[in-house]
Amino acid sequence: MSKSAKLADWEKFVIANGWQAQAYELAAVVGQPVDAIQRLRATGACSRLEKAKDFAELFALWHGREPGEDDWPAPRKLGSHGTYEWQSPEVALLASLVGQISQAAIAEVLTTRLREKTGDPDAERTPTAIQVRTNLIGLQTTDVVGGLTTAEAARDIGSFAIVNQTIDKGELKTHRVGRLHVIPYAEWEAWKAKRVFPPDGYVQLSTIREPLSIKSDKLSEYARMGLIPTAVRCNPYGTKGPSTQFGTWWISKETADQLLADRRAGRQMPWHGKYTDNLRTTYKLWEKRKHPEACKTCAEIWGEQGVPQNFEEYSARYPVLAHGAKRHLTRPWSPGITLEEVATQAGKTVQYVQQAIDNGALAATAEEGVQYVSRTDATRWIARKCPDGESVRSWITLDTACDTYFFTMRELRGFIDAGDLKTKLGVTGPAKGVEYILRHQCGQLREKIGFTEEQAARRLGITVERFRHLVEGVDWRAAEKIPLVTVQAVRKRLESRQGYTIEEAAAALGRTEGWVKEQIEKGATRVSRAKWDRRRLYITEPMLQRLREVSEQPPEVEKLGDEWLSLSEAALEAAVSLATLNAWGVKGELPYKEHKGVRHYHREAVRARARSYWENPRFHRAVPPAWFQAETCAA
Repeated sequence: MSKSAKLADWEKFVIANGWQAQAYELAAVVGQPVDAIQRLRATGACSRLEKAKDFAELFALWHGREPGEDDWPAPRKLGSHGTYEWQSPEVALLASLVGQISQAAIAEVLTTRLREKTGDPDAERTPTAIQVRTNLIGLQTTDVVGGLTTAEAARDIGSFAIVNQTIDKGELKTHRVGRLHVIPYAEWEAWKAKRVFPPDGYVQLSTIREPLSIKSDKLSEYARMGLIPTAVRCNPYGTKGPSTQFGTWWISKETADQLLADRRAGRQMPWHGKYTDNLRTTYKLWEKRKHPEACKTCAEIWGEQGVPQNFEEYSARYPVLAHGAKRHLTRPWSPGITLEEVATQAGKTVQYVQQAIDNGALAATAEEGVQYVSRTDATRWIARKCPDGESVRSWITLDTACDTYFFTMRELRGFIDAGDLKTKLGVTGPAKGVEYILRHQCGQLREKIGFTEEQAARRLGITVERFRHLVEGVDWRAAEKIPLVTVQAVRKRLESRQGYTIEEAAAALGRTEGWVKEQIEKGATRVSRAKWDRRRLYITEPMLQRLREVSEQPPEVEKLGDEWLSLSEAALEAAVSLATLNAWGVKGELPYKEHKGVRHYHREAVRARARSYWENPRFHRAVPPAWFQAETCAA
């Protein structure tokens, strides 16, 4: 009989398959002591293989089936730290638990199993060990099953804020996997399908609220009532700007431009007279508190058409009125305050107040034999330091009135004959025989009458086209009547032979004085000094034109471009967490710029730092940004 024929089957198996295999695993497979396995392999009879076989391969060759959970030998304690080796069943269990439960819970499950397998009550799988083994098998603790994390969802739509807000509002159902919020795939896709995007060329309605001088939420309410053409409610993602639970309103660019033009021209807005709920309330209040026909303020408010006769007429005329006029119409009627009350407020005697009334410096009305002064007139009179009409400053000549208030002599004579202007003759010195009129009354008349463009241009001795050019930038809302202060401002421009003051330049450009001074400090423009008064600074027309160019096309420092990213945008660009991106900035690894109190990062700087990060990522299954993948493929 040959020597090989005397060998047992297990010996033949070890010789054929046991080269460099773990002795204790071979022993467990063939059911022999470890010492017997080691003596046999010490003879050098084992056949050399390309690579050593593991326990699963050996078990399948010997038993003809895959090893079960109970077929594996107990894990061995390795090294001086007393940690136990990882076997395939334990690794498979770990992989199945990642994304299902937290890291701490996985550690608890594997510790219980390890103690059962080894019989060692001190055996343990720590969270750190779980983390290390998870990384080694190519998984991450952020890997989840059946959904995506909030960070992955944010990268999908380009916004962390929207995802978090949606979860807070209960619009997205999530479940916890450890510290992570996980959104089921079906839930996420259903939420995205409900988002409505605005048509191309549309702008957010809220962007024109301030230019329309609307401070409340009425604009969105008008849109909801269908009073704003082209308005649609959308709830997009990936767009900048605030949003609400019910979405935001968008309108076409053409509609936005038309609304702004109508507001500047003083034309009726589309919602005027149609917002019936509030109008009916104010209409009832106005009817209840309707002032008597003797109320001059009401007569001026309603004009030549007179008092509205029904709700339809009221709803067509009331919305366009000034805020102060609306307050007056709904205020409880009062003839005013008595002369005694005026005297008390002004700190004057009743005789002094009466003298001011007699001289026309203070208007008063009589009701049942009692004189009253409106609260508005009393306040204005006190603000003018209570003129009694006796001082020289209270009276002006007709020529001065023509020059100051742009009346013709014929117009002044008409007012005097009609009793609208009180006159007196000078009695002493050069003023003897000279006719004077009250300055205050002239101002009131001009304020009431106003100017047309033709009248203003004619009074200033210029063409209408020239007037329209000069009035640009003046604080005037192109209403039907041009106020005196506007015409005076235009005249000041005409009379100025030395350019624009800083105040005038700011008004012409629609900017603040602070902005103009800032541009001067930056060197964007240059100021000059008047020869007759070195204290007077002015800006020449060419310098003003340079400022206008700066105003229309502000430097990059005034407004950050698209290349500057916020923290969340930069994190998405680099495909890292907010914490990681912020840490780069804190450590000085990523430069940033403060703009309006918020850190912004340049896109190229973010990409440069991200390139070094993604060259050797911490996690094998981490997904680099698309631009990095494109660069890598191109290289």
